[in-house]
Amino acid sequence: MDDLWDIICVGAGSAGLPLAIQAAARNAKILQLEADSRVGGTLYWSSGQISAAGSRLQREHGIADSPDEHYADAQRIAHDTIDPVVLRLFVDNAAGLLDWLMDLGFKPAPGTPVAGEAHEPYRTRRYQWGTQAAVSILDVLRPVHEALVKEGKIDLRLGHRMRKLTTDLNGAVNGVEVEAPGGKVMTFRGRNVVLATGGYACSPDVWAELTPQYPLCSYANPYSRGDGILAARDLGARVDGSEKYLNTFAGVLDRPDDPRSGTFLLLSPNKRSVWEIFIDAAGKRFMREDHPSIDYRERALLRQPGTAMTVLYDEGIRQNAPALFVMPPADVGTRFGNHRNYLVADTLEDLARQLDVSPATLRETVEAYNQAVRSGNDPAFGRHFLIREIATAPFYAVRAQGITVVSPAGVAVDSDLRVLRGDGQPIPNLYAAGEVLGFTRNSGSAFVGGLSLTPALTFGKLLGERLLRW
Repeated sequence: MDDLWDIICVGAGSAGLPLAIQAAARNAKILQLEADSRVGGTLYWSSGQISAAGSRLQREHGIADSPDEHYADAQRIAHDTIDPVVLRLFVDNAAGLLDWLMDLGFKPAPGTPVAGEAHEPYRTRRYQWGTQAAVSILDVLRPVHEALVKEGKIDLRLGHRMRKLTTDLNGAVNGVEVEAPGGKVMTFRGRNVVLATGGYACSPDVWAELTPQYPLCSYANPYSRGDGILAARDLGARVDGSEKYLNTFAGVLDRPDDPRSGTFLLLSPNKRSVWEIFIDAAGKRFMREDHPSIDYRERALLRQPGTAMTVLYDEGIRQNAPALFVMPPADVGTRFGNHRNYLVADTLEDLARQLDVSPATLRETVEAYNQAVRSGNDPAFGRHFLIREIATAPFYAVRAQGITVVSPAGVAVDSDLRVLRGDGQPIPNLYAAGEVLGFTRNSGSAFVGGLSLTPALTFGKLLGERLLRW
């Protein structure tokens, strides 16, 4: 083969796999570069929630839906903050993506589609996932992809991390420079280059540069390092979206000095009744802990300095409440008193000193809450689930904060997924799909069901089957 490729796809995850599969079906000469030692990318980390309007699955369930309704519903949930060009392209093609996945063998979990799960609900049942989270999707894409690699229709290079994009004298992208295994630097030339490199939630340095307003606490693919975003920005690409950031509620840093070590707490009222109270940096409650709206809880935490809070409870709650932690109880027990984020004390006064809050304020907060439990009425926040007082030593505090699994900022694109410069003009021969666009470009300033993974899959498929030309 000569050294000029029809398509160079940088990334072999949610966007890169369908792109390569569909481009190979059009007999493209395709080179696929992946920094990891395996394909799949964030599919190993994602919960796998996808949404589509007008799909075959909906018709089988007698559900009437349309792309226009999906568009309006998504903007409603996101407070009209989703990029309209990107959202329009997505909703018009999402059903085709889901039908294609089902043709390949994807089986939505029993009971789906639903209107809502984990995020604010849609008005219509258009939301589904596989029984093995996003691995269910990978399990149907990988065999097709592997067969095409074996047949020589996709040249897959694992362990190849992009260093920069190359251009001709007119500024058109004509290739990529990568670091291959062993540190060797190589350059590949192509007629089209697609950035499917993911986000940057596993790079503290890039996060601090692109999202300086909020601290990083992430649970994300370790290869989400911002390579594609930075390479495109070096060519003048517009990178934006950080101002729309919304944290997930909520997590703890397992290793306090490593912002990439976030682990989730089980605090969602639709999954588990909340027995604990949440306090702010002054030792006061700041929200209704059992509010049914996930969006309410996320935004209440976002308003706290450093998106930080403390989860407070006592021995009685520890013994009787459903599990608060993902980790086994034995592992939890070893952390209290031995970890910066897991505090325990025999008195509220001692716990307050560990938290660096006023003992009097903390005592007043707990006593006011206990009175609400006794009376069955919470005048401060209107909490309904008032099952047990916080009164039995020892007392426990978990330092928590907003956690992210995605990156808010990313490169701007047009309706053909061409990467745009700051002046709105496309960078010739450069395309992008997936989280490299920025989560907020697809989902705005909210978590809209399926509007992270499904656009990545959909846009990868579109690029491979019709948007790219050579």
